[in-house]
Amino acid sequence: MTIIHLSEFVAQYGYVAVFGLIFFQTIGIPLPGEAALIAAAIYAQHTHRLDLTAIVLLSALATSLGGMVGYWIGRRGGYPMLMRHGHHVGLNAARMRLGEYLFRFHGGKILLFGRIVAVLRVYQSILAGIYRMPFRRFMAFSGLGAVLWAAAVGYGAYGFGGLFNSMAGVLAWVTLALGLAILLAAAVYLKHQESVLQARADAALLGLEQQA
Repeated sequence: MTIIHLSEFVAQYGYVAVFGLIFFQTIGIPLPGEAALIAAAIYAQHTHRLDLTAIVLLSALATSLGGMVGYWIGRRGGYPMLMRHGHHVGLNAARMRLGEYLFRFHGGKILLFGRIVAVLRVYQSILAGIYRMPFRRFMAFSGLGAVLWAAAVGYGAYGFGGLFNSMAGVLAWVTLALGLAILLAAAVYLKHQESVLQARADAALLGLEQQA
């Protein structure tokens, strides 16, 4: 779906279109949520039929609510499933502890950084639930990331609407390529540092279990 099609969709359904696309994207469905925010901001700039502040606040709310739903989908469904079947894809109990360690002790940075990476933006809430990031901490950083992301993208698109419109396709590919490159670099780093991180994860989480 191009920016032009999204603009027509936004023109027809207004705030509901923006909220719905962002909400369902944050749950984990790969929909063009960020593009809808950009299209709505540009539409507001050209027509003044939508209020930009309302768009930004609604986008942040949709992200926060969608993130909460995605988190509980991961926690209630994804975690038990991976514990039972994860060994088929190389996810044993030790690596589950590693993921839990990363989200427990570095989850805030992951959530804030994940807002600017297209792939992580869709799945980070589910991953936070799967790896049992503390819910209050998740909501705090998810909400902060939602506000910063919605404000930066919304006001940026409104202020530089012409550039966003003409460069939409290029920006989408650049963002995707950057996101994939970052994920690849992170995967390589984790592979090389897995034994060190695994030892830290085991010491931290198994120690907490023994204390409990």
